Amino acid sequence: REIEEKGRQLEIAGKHKSQFLANMSHELRTPLNAVLGYTKLILNNIYGEAPEKIREVLARVEQSGRHLLGLINDVLDLSKMEAGQLTLSLTDYSMKEVVQTVFTALESLAAEKKLALKVTLPAELPLGRGDERRISQVLLNLVGNAIKFTEIGEVKVQAAASDGSFVVSVSDTGPGIAPADQQKIFEEFQQADSSSTRKKGGTGLGLSIAKRIIELHGGRIWVESSPGKGSTFWFTLPVRVERQRVGT
Repeated sequence: REIEEKGRQLEIAGKHKSQFLANMSHELRTPLNAVLGYTKLILNNIYGEAPEKIREVLARVEQSGRHLLGLINDVLDLSKMEAGQLTLSLTDYSMKEVVQTVFTALESLAAEKKLALKVTLPAELPLGRGDERRISQVLLNLVGNAIKFTEIGEVKVQAAASDGSFVVSVSDTGPGIAPADQQKIFEEFQQADSSSTRKKGGTGLGLSIAKRIIELHGGRIWVESSPGKGSTFWFTLPVRVERQRVGT
């Protein structure tokens, strides 16, 4: 009975933690969005021409603010998932457009590191049904990670359809991931190499959130990698998702 009572108390504490994180994330996002909004207005000379030195500092403020907003959004997503409150918005979408949008968003980031960002798509892909914004979030995370951890070579995105499912892969020529770490990286707050990821930044939430989003669609995500030989992240999604999966 004592064990059952402790278990019940832990469950309640977990729910309170998730609710607290969700509430605090909202409270943090509102003023941060205001800061970013005013920063953008100043950079757009709405309040008059700003000196170049001030513009340079404000550009760094905006960049750091957007990074912080991304971290807050991760915490908000995680807390919603833990509380079972994340609901997919199921609509028709084009997987080809999702891939091309991610390519456009991250092409300059790859170019800064002199990496080739390549996309391979078939001539035709069926129309999908799912949460387009969340699927884009997953792909942005995978491609962004590949660029972040690859210092030389290329990052390649491929998408195809087979047996009623989309099959998407993101491969890189980065350092690779040891077999012992390949499951751990999909867990919350976990990263493959703490010394490396501290230098690169990040919360360790991106892949955990991606995994949950894919599973809510009824798909799965995994990685194939070995140290020194790069990594390939794969995920599959049913082409047509008519209802959100539960219990993931």
